[in-house]
Amino acid sequence: MLQTPNRTLGLMPNPATDAELVVRLHRHDETALSELYDRYIHAAYGLCMRVLEDPEAAQEVVQDAFLKLWNRPELYDPARASFAAFFMTLIRNMAIDHLRKRRNEGSIYDEEGELLPFSDPGLTLQDRAELQDLGGRLRQGLSQLSAAHQETVERAFFKGESREDIATAMQVPLGTVKSRLKYALDKLRLALKGLRDEL
Repeated sequence: MLQTPNRTLGLMPNPATDAELVVRLHRHDETALSELYDRYIHAAYGLCMRVLEDPEAAQEVVQDAFLKLWNRPELYDPARASFAAFFMTLIRNMAIDHLRKRRNEGSIYDEEGELLPFSDPGLTLQDRAELQDLGGRLRQGLSQLSAAHQETVERAFFKGESREDIATAMQVPLGTVKSRLKYALDKLRLALKGLRDEL
């Protein structure tokens, strides 16, 4: 087989890309799932802990996300984003949904699925560079918002608060919360302009 020459020459075989592993998931290749798990478990768990602040709940959400990926690998569309961006968005959305259900709250504002930066030693250099770029653009976009807009975004996307709860907590009308979120998302889209075309 092809591995024999590599061993003879002392070369390490190139690891499969995320996209290649997802293709193998369509064939129910357990090894592919295991490799993706090893690459993203630390980052996924870290993001869940940021949202949930509960180790058991974070572990449950991460396991559910990998199970969802196993059962429905077609959810990932390589034409829209990198696998890293897709999977961390999935993790984040599932964590917020878990938080919302746990608090017995109504639906929250429809998020755009943007990510904060995170670190994972299992990521490839290309993944790290991509996520670092994404995180940098997000931080820059957030830094250009007012303190009120930043707090509104934090409450909506990383605390899972509903628009109504944000309005109560910040003592502003519901319409103000909606307009702040729309304004903030528009600004973040500008900060990320061109990145989606690169993914």
